[in-house]
Amino acid sequence: MKLHQLRALRTIAESGSIQEASRLLDVTQPSLSKAVKELEGELGVPLLVRSNRGVTVTPYGERLVSMARLVTEEVRRARDEIDTLKGEMAGRVAIGVSPVTPNRAFANCFRRYRELYPNVQLQIFELRSVQLFEGLKEGRLDLVLTTQPEAEAGDGQVWRELAPQPSALAVRKGHPLAGVQSLHELLDLEWLLSDPLEVALAGQFFREREVAPPKRITECSSSLLYLELAASTDAVSFWSQRMLGLPMVAQVLEPLQIAEATPVASISLVTRPQELMTREALLLAEEMIAAFRAEQA
Repeated sequence: MKLHQLRALRTIAESGSIQEASRLLDVTQPSLSKAVKELEGELGVPLLVRSNRGVTVTPYGERLVSMARLVTEEVRRARDEIDTLKGEMAGRVAIGVSPVTPNRAFANCFRRYRELYPNVQLQIFELRSVQLFEGLKEGRLDLVLTTQPEAEAGDGQVWRELAPQPSALAVRKGHPLAGVQSLHELLDLEWLLSDPLEVALAGQFFREREVAPPKRITECSSSLLYLELAASTDAVSFWSQRMLGLPMVAQVLEPLQIAEATPVASISLVTRPQELMTREALLLAEEMIAAFRAEQA
């Protein structure tokens, strides 16, 4: 099993076609097909199913693609680490964030890191919780900012709490129930959440109150569409108090002042163990911790 074979399989699986993978890797299509066939021959199982509609990954292939992501990312990290030891701080750091986690401390950290290490490539991805942890596990992400509880963590992940994140409920300006005082008055309405109920902060809210969740729940992982729906429908939406204070949000939404206190989450930085992180990622993690501490001081 060779690196170029794993890279070929991963790229074909992610792009959905050998033709596109050939373009991305700058390798001929026959070479890619040969690499995959050699893998299939070595393992004795089919990895891809080819049809007129493209390429489908078999269950065997899906498992190997998952491992291929980890292997190819570790090779990239190894190369970055060698470059660092040679005095070349020019690697890549991939950061995964949930829609509610970036704030002023994050922006301050980003600015300072960019000033200190201008040649490091920074990539920031807004993803749902499950995707964040999958990306970290598979090596596609170096750092994750999340408000999920640590109980959701996988093995081999290091958690550091950075700051509290109070939450709130809101409805559109002019909503007929904007003045309600109890959660029970809202349960017959549509609710808007950014994550599945089982992992969303709203789920914790209902469990703590021993209240059955609303029957009508819409999940929306797009931040802009989430705001648009919250502002243009009668749905109840769940927010961090910081987000509700932003001008573009405050001018269209009304925070609800109900008797039941909504949960306080924690913004956490999640990484892999230190020995598996590149120096660039370690330095960014240190800058991020310092930035959040400075904001809390």
